[in-house]
Amino acid sequence: MKASKIVDFFKYCLKRTASSCWILFKLMIPVSIVIRLIQEFGVLPYISGVLEPVMGLVGLPAETAIVWLSAMVVNIYGGLLSLFSIYPSLNEPLTHSQLTILLTMVIVAHNFPVEVGIAKKTGVKFWIMFLIRFLGAIALGAILNGIYSLTGTLQQSVEMPEFLVPGHLGWGEWALNELKNYGLIISVIFALVVFVRLLEVIGFMKFINKLFLPLLGWLGISEQMLPLTVIGMTMGLAYGGGLIVDESTKIKVRPKDIFFSMTLMGLFHSIFEDTILIISAGAHWTGVIVVRAIFAFAVTFVFVLVTKKLDDKKFARMFMTRDFWKRHIEKQSEK
Repeated sequence: MKASKIVDFFKYCLKRTASSCWILFKLMIPVSIVIRLIQEFGVLPYISGVLEPVMGLVGLPAETAIVWLSAMVVNIYGGLLSLFSIYPSLNEPLTHSQLTILLTMVIVAHNFPVEVGIAKKTGVKFWIMFLIRFLGAIALGAILNGIYSLTGTLQQSVEMPEFLVPGHLGWGEWALNELKNYGLIISVIFALVVFVRLLEVIGFMKFINKLFLPLLGWLGISEQMLPLTVIGMTMGLAYGGGLIVDESTKIKVRPKDIFFSMTLMGLFHSIFEDTILIISAGAHWTGVIVVRAIFAFAVTFVFVLVTKKLDDKKFARMFMTRDFWKRHIEKQSEK
């Protein structure tokens, strides 16, 4: 690789890292302060109490609800910072299976304001996509809990590194520790950006795309939506969803194609960047990759079967936004 290409490569990586960190920290810093206040004023037990039944279904301590909430409101990094913050207050360390369940729920249901908002722009109703990912995360967590409990696997306790969970700190020490964590996040994001970019450069992404195409076609996703869905699954929902938004404004796209594509992407996207991050944080690959993939394809296939007899009009009225419905009618009339 020529020196100029190497410089361009790292310029791209640095630019994308800076852009990502700017967006992330604008959201994460306020959330970190709120969580600190929640701990200081003893609000955590009340929040935990409200969500205790849900966390009980998946075999997790009630206190971990704040981790999942942070991820849903902010992003995966916000969830991880919450985990490091509340870990010292847990009665006992999480087991490897519990950490895997929690982080798998985080990777399925996170960053709702942005990602569910993107789904809405493609034409899928906001509340439907919200429920698919929210209830999907709970169902997947319960399935994983059943699998790990019945097989007796991953039952060893997880000890977090001391620099991540140093225990109770004063405000000054806490601020310094947060800065250290943000520095770690910047390093992780840069490493992930470099890794994913390398995969693109060597053509590995194209190879993965070809592997997924036959399976997505079997699900009933149309030929025009196949490459966009694969992009979303491999690179992230923001990429795939954004392309679908653009595509749907240019040509007539069936509502079922958009819905099935967004459902699959909602439950199983960014299989490199987010997945590597979650596994690095301690989750086991069996839950984050294998069971999550099977679950996502199974849920999408169930939607395909259940809605098979619905025509486009009925389907659009049930699952798609009014704006999409208007566009669909206009394209039908043009035809």
